[in-house]
Amino acid sequence: MKYSKIDLHAHYLSPGYKRFLKDQFNDMGDGVKTPAYDIDTTLQIMDQVNIDYSVISISSPHINTGEKSSTIELADEVNEYGATQHAKYADKIGFFASLPIPYVAESITTIDHALDQQNATGFTLPTNSRGTYLGDPKLDPIMQQLNKRHALVALHPNAPGTFDATVMDKIPAPIVEFFFDTTRAVINMLQHGIFARYPDIKFIIPHAGAVLPIIASRVPLAKQLNPNLTNDQIDIKSVLSNQYFDVAGSVLPQQLPALLQLIDSDKLVFASDTPYTPTPAVLSLANQLEDTNMLSDAFKQKMFKTNAQKLLNL
Repeated sequence: MKYSKIDLHAHYLSPGYKRFLKDQFNDMGDGVKTPAYDIDTTLQIMDQVNIDYSVISISSPHINTGEKSSTIELADEVNEYGATQHAKYADKIGFFASLPIPYVAESITTIDHALDQQNATGFTLPTNSRGTYLGDPKLDPIMQQLNKRHALVALHPNAPGTFDATVMDKIPAPIVEFFFDTTRAVINMLQHGIFARYPDIKFIIPHAGAVLPIIASRVPLAKQLNPNLTNDQIDIKSVLSNQYFDVAGSVLPQQLPALLQLIDSDKLVFASDTPYTPTPAVLSLANQLEDTNMLSDAFKQKMFKTNAQKLLNL
């Protein structure tokens, strides 16, 4: 492939996480078959896609087991696995640590341990953790600590907290529901002032912003229906212009042009979404981005590598 890349949305599966998916989801977390994985999976894909550096993270349904002690244990296990890979392949692999949300004190402890002892690149937060959505005031102390540490935080969608299994029961959640849940979480964060109150967190919003670029012009209209809303609670366009976005999935020809009406080219980063996105699809999607005439060569250089280099101080 022509462009060298840095990948900020790639996944790993630790042994403990594999057991969790098998025990609780029969290897079908959020309706998706658990892929085979070891670290060589990541390294081989990196070679094929011309990826110089990958920041790996846990995917949906994330690590909340439904019980406190086992959630904390699983967070420790997945983070130790990620830290081990980073230590072994320091010039190729970073990792986003997982937090045992919704457990606040334990999440704060994990933030400091991951940054100070495990050299985590940042953190991955699920849009909701068994129905507790980002933006929920009870998670504010976690946001305060992430803000204090000037953390890089990659959001990742989950299936919705409330899900009617009779609706869209044939289409797996990642195809459509993940887009809605990313949008739902970001709007919830907006109305609870997360972006305004914690400006030192750098957020990466996945999948080219999901549905957010489409509804950005609608959100300010909410004040006509609810005059109690403040301007900050509806200023989605300012929020989006200050966040980062990855290009995981099929972002051409519709999504990326819509997003680029709201952000500048310095805010885009490459994403493969491996191994949940099969390697042939990763190659095809990367080729689409490399070959499109919609983007200039200078733009592509930024999106594929330069923006992430600056973000990660590589």
